[in-house]
Amino acid sequence: MTNPFDRAVIVGGSIGGTLAAAAVAPHFAEVVLLDKDHLPDEAVFRKGVPQGAHFHALLAAGRQAMDELLPGFAEHAFELGAARLDSALDVMRLDRVGWSPRFESTLEFLMASRPLIEKALRDQAHQLANVRYDSGVEVAGLVGADGRVTGVRLADGRNIEADLVIDASGRFSQAPEWLQELGYPAPSEEVVNAHWGYSSTFLRVPENWDPGFRALAVTPFGEGALTPEAASRAMAMWVVEGDRRWILTAQGSGGDHPPRTEEKLREFISSIGVPELDKALAEVEFPEKISMWRDTRSRLRDFAGQPDRPEGFFAIGDAWMGFNPVYGQGMTAAALEARDLRSVIEEQLTEHPKDLTGLAGRFYAKADALIKYCWNSSNTLDHRIPGVDYTVDGEPRTVDASSSEFSDRLAAYMGLDPDRYIKYRETTQLLRSPEWLGSDEVVSAVKAHWDELGRAIVPR
Repeated sequence: MTNPFDRAVIVGGSIGGTLAAAAVAPHFAEVVLLDKDHLPDEAVFRKGVPQGAHFHALLAAGRQAMDELLPGFAEHAFELGAARLDSALDVMRLDRVGWSPRFESTLEFLMASRPLIEKALRDQAHQLANVRYDSGVEVAGLVGADGRVTGVRLADGRNIEADLVIDASGRFSQAPEWLQELGYPAPSEEVVNAHWGYSSTFLRVPENWDPGFRALAVTPFGEGALTPEAASRAMAMWVVEGDRRWILTAQGSGGDHPPRTEEKLREFISSIGVPELDKALAEVEFPEKISMWRDTRSRLRDFAGQPDRPEGFFAIGDAWMGFNPVYGQGMTAAALEARDLRSVIEEQLTEHPKDLTGLAGRFYAKADALIKYCWNSSNTLDHRIPGVDYTVDGEPRTVDASSSEFSDRLAAYMGLDPDRYIKYRETTQLLRSPEWLGSDEVVSAVKAHWDELGRAIVPR
């Protein structure tokens, strides 16, 4: 069957771009991914992903969507060294409602470094005959006429024509400026900044090491913390590849940022006051450099609500909504958006063969609910951080942290029953619709035990 369109151009060859390419590939003779980086063949860090040296969490729904878009992704990642974890049994979580329950479950995690995930996805994408990567190419703007984007303008002066252009260039996307150059308004932009920062390094653990977990995560407690420092500090460590390569990330909010040196970083983490963590870290080595990251703003560009937009262009992934990386939603959101894209382009061409008019609007409408859910869930946590800044189009707005009172009690309620807890974990992993959390049954149960659940909101 002949593809109805000649070329799709995707700006950015990372995770969001690769998955978008897989989504649209059946409908184009050629899909070209342009990236200003030289994309490596191996699982190594690259300049264009400065956050790649830090921990990355691939939620269960993200893995599922990646496997649907690029079949064989997960098994290939495991072949490359990614680790399998039981979400309930292998993971220790300590938050404002104490340690999470641990028991055998069927909810599996894929744990790997960002470079390995990128390699596994690109390897699968290379099997699509009409998809190609063009590395070392910088896009400087869009080309358009008669209400439609018709290609991209490169920094070297060349133009590349396209029937569809997708911006997957990440959190530093220039899409608003590009649209304004064509005479369209920039989308409204919300920014939430809790002034998080973090430091990460890969660890070497002893042979046959068994600390009692394969992943451990501690969140900031705020009021009622074990130590004064724990009010704003957090950390996570887990196996990423093989058995002996782990990653450690220390996090600090409200400007309380972790340091770069090993000695100071160990002191920072020890101040959280978790003996299980202190014991584990005493037994590991820091063989690699410590990387720091400070730009943890959440930024939502309201492309879905934009009153006037050109046809033939839309943004995906962090170019649309750049999450606070602390919450580990970015890769999964990009994968789910790409799956939505695959669905809407098939609907579009079923109803209007050989016509992409209206596709951008369909895509934004389809994926907007997911985006807003992720935005609200991460910001509920950020809004409780002292000193958090919230702006809309650059204008300061008041933060409402009241929703955290209910969300804390909801988490405590979910931890009281294993079946309910797994259902809750499936929701946080975006496998299950969050609507049930707002059902009369759940809300009534939380309210009925409000004071009892409130007393559970302290570290144990």
